[in-house]
Amino acid sequence: MFISAQSDLSVLEEYPRLLQSWHWYSGLCEKLGRLPSRKDINPVDIKFALGYEMLIETDREHMNPRVRLIGTVTEEFTGLPHSATGKTYDAFLSEESRIKACNYLITALDRGQPLFGIAKYARTNGQTFSFARIIYPLYTLENEPEMTFAVLEKFKENDNREAGAQKEESMKRWL
Repeated sequence: MFISAQSDLSVLEEYPRLLQSWHWYSGLCEKLGRLPSRKDINPVDIKFALGYEMLIETDREHMNPRVRLIGTVTEEFTGLPHSATGKTYDAFLSEESRIKACNYLITALDRGQPLFGIAKYARTNGQTFSFARIIYPLYTLENEPEMTFAVLEKFKENDNREAGAQKEESMKRWL
C-alpha cells in the first residue's frame, strides 16, 4: 500500500522501525520541499534503521536491481556467503522474485510515494524468506541511476517465524 500524509498509519503500529522511518522520511521531504536524494540521507539521522536498511539502484532495462548499501541484519537474510553490497538481485533471488522485487521498486519510483508491504521472495536455492518493508523513492540527481531506500523489519525465514525472529534477535548484538 502507498503511504502518504493522508494514510492511516495505524497499519504501521506493529512495525515500530517502519513507523519511525516514515516519520523521518516525510519530515525530510517536508524540509527539502521534494523527494530526498541519496546524498540527503545522513546516517546520523537514521540510527533507528541502521542494520535494517538497503539502498538500491534500479535497473528497469534488465529488471535486475543492484544493492548499493545493505545493513548487517538485512544482509544476513540475503543468504549470500559474502557481502551483498554491489551485487545484483540475481545473485540471491530467483528470477521470478527478482522481477517482482524490481517491479515494486519501479512502482514506488513512478508514483513518487513510499510503498509499504510484506515481501516474500525465493532465494536462488529455492528457500523462501519474507519481511515487512517500506520502499522510499529517492530523487535522481544528474548522472545518477534511479535509486530507492528501503527499511525492513520482522524477518521470517523459510516460512518459519521462529527462525527469522531468532536470527533478527541474534543480529541485534552487532548494533
